[in-house]
Amino acid sequence: MSAAAPQRRKVSREGLLLIKSFEGFRPRTVLRRDGTPVIGYGHARSARLGAVISEAEAELLLQYDLMPIVALLNERVRLPLNQHQFDALASFIFSIGLERFQGSDVQAKLDANAPSEAAVALSAWPERASPPVDALYRRRSAERALFDTPPDQPAPLDALLTAPVRGPGSAEPPADAAPPTAPVLRHEARAAAPDAALGDKGAVLFIGGVGALAFMAGIAAFQRAWRAPTASDATVLIGAGLAIAGLVFIGMAAWSALRAKAPATGDVKQKQSR
Repeated sequence: MSAAAPQRRKVSREGLLLIKSFEGFRPRTVLRRDGTPVIGYGHARSARLGAVISEAEAELLLQYDLMPIVALLNERVRLPLNQHQFDALASFIFSIGLERFQGSDVQAKLDANAPSEAAVALSAWPERASPPVDALYRRRSAERALFDTPPDQPAPLDALLTAPVRGPGSAEPPADAAPPTAPVLRHEARAAAPDAALGDKGAVLFIGGVGALAFMAGIAAFQRAWRAPTASDATVLIGAGLAIAGLVFIGMAAWSALRAKAPATGDVKQKQSR
């Protein structure tokens, strides 16, 4: 009896989601940093400036772009791959290109029946990126996490996107190392929380400034009416209105400033009483 033919695989829905999450959807053609036009989910072959596309059309183009990658993995890679490994390699090849993959150490390790070493080699790309691109390191880490996931276990996208980031030359963690407890990616700085106190002070200063300007304008109108005997009653009324409005704004600013200061004083008293 002849040996059973190896199972032909295709990129799963989870693999498509991983690729789409890193490629991002572009509804119209844009230029990459190297000047290559691209549209949809990383489609470059028929992208033309000025073209537009829907998400459904972009996914069809993505499936089309994946066809030669699927064929290569099914026909060229002799090592039997599970679905997670197949999806991870499809994302990797889509990112670096077919030609670069065929000459890569990842392909060589797969041909040598060394999947663990292939996973290490995969996570080392891009090994000569200049300047380093954090998004590529995150993508390699997600692909490595998917490649290493046991075939009988799920690989949710959020877990892949929060996998520890490994840059080129980073040491492999020991096998018994505890998994990270906080989903914080390296190279990503936490956004500083907005300072509410600064916003309150800005509002108080703005109100006070408007009040001061209105009050000075009112005083100027009064002075003009005083010096000009023929000044109309309207000038006097305008001056009075501006002066009163200015005083109101100044009072509001002062009241707001005192109100904002009161909680801080209370906190100090509470701390002193402890």
